[in-house]
Amino acid sequence: METADVLIIGAGVLGGSIAYYLAKQNAGRVLVLEKNSAAQGNSSLAAGLLTRGRFKAHHIPFVLETYQAINEIEHVSGRSLAMRQTGCLYAAISPRNQSQLVELAAISKSAGLKMESLDETDAAQLLPWLKLPPGSNVIFMPDDGYIDGYQLTSAYLRSAAALGVEVVENTLVHAIQKIGRRVTGVLTDRGEFSAGLVIDAAGIWAGLLALELEIALPMAPIRSHYWVTDIHDLVSPDQPFLILPDARAYARPESNRLLFGLREQNSVYVNPRELPAAMPGYTFKQDPNGWDSLLEGLPAFSKFVPFSENVGIAHYIKGFSNYTPDGEFILGAYPDMEGFMVASGCNGAGIAISAGAGRAIADLVTGQPPFTSLTPHRPDRFGTINPLDPNFLQRCAESRSGKISG
Repeated sequence: METADVLIIGAGVLGGSIAYYLAKQNAGRVLVLEKNSAAQGNSSLAAGLLTRGRFKAHHIPFVLETYQAINEIEHVSGRSLAMRQTGCLYAAISPRNQSQLVELAAISKSAGLKMESLDETDAAQLLPWLKLPPGSNVIFMPDDGYIDGYQLTSAYLRSAAALGVEVVENTLVHAIQKIGRRVTGVLTDRGEFSAGLVIDAAGIWAGLLALELEIALPMAPIRSHYWVTDIHDLVSPDQPFLILPDARAYARPESNRLLFGLREQNSVYVNPRELPAAMPGYTFKQDPNGWDSLLEGLPAFSKFVPFSENVGIAHYIKGFSNYTPDGEFILGAYPDMEGFMVASGCNGAGIAISAGAGRAIADLVTGQPPFTSLTPHRPDRFGTINPLDPNFLQRCAESRSGKISG
């Protein structure tokens, strides 16, 4: 039986970040167990938007920590992570969305974020493929950027390994083991691993592992997807990315192609018991190729991005993200279960909040006050729930459908 001080389940962006920060804080022997290959899961499929502006001000420190981690890793390693810091453009047209954008601007200003107010003419200078009606409300956040999720996850794990963390791939965790109300380790297809602390960062599978401990995590696996167009002469890699709530959409350059995501009225969820062992080759039963979602969302999107109506689609990328009913993350210890912590429920912001989540969990592990409050993200905040109940799954899906931020 192998023994560790801390055992992390999952080598995705959250597991990698936690490993990195634990190593920096000298937390002892840290093992990361990954059932497939490291950095190859849903983290590698994300659009990777690093939006600093958040409608919930307490989310901002998580994102700022990610920018700091990227700079630190690049400085120490001497390797670029290819982050594109082109800025982010928010555009709102309806009175309701304009009001929300005013609120976002106020929150961003209070947090000390750089921000500029623009009009539709200014926006067209930055994004020649964007067509906004007169009177649109636009803000530009010049320091925002985006990054490839695989690159960032790999960087966390590589940096953690350089500091002594061991990453064990192709090792499936069958169950988290406990004695009474104390977690003692895990059972895998390679045998048992004992640990003083087990951190469940298993992505969309995190809830299933927690259920083995009779812990119901308040989240559900919801489809997250986007499209990438053919090359178009209006799109340049130096352009900012766009958040467009009136079209329930976001878009960013992917070299000289446009990557865009649409949030449908009825987001697709999957019962955790029906999750695949791995994403490659997985087909959703509902709207398997995303055509229904594209046909639903494209008319509104093309009003503001006219060329999207005629350009070819080169790629359709689909994956999962864990959503919670209240849009808060799931981070920290669970009451009455010693030796167990959770890092999940990222609500589609896993790449952006990864370093903040990793640092906060590492603070808890090493007995320090978390650098930012984790109270809103308590795993037990909903009380007794059934995470397999269709009504609860629907509530989580509605959380994604109602999301208007990056």
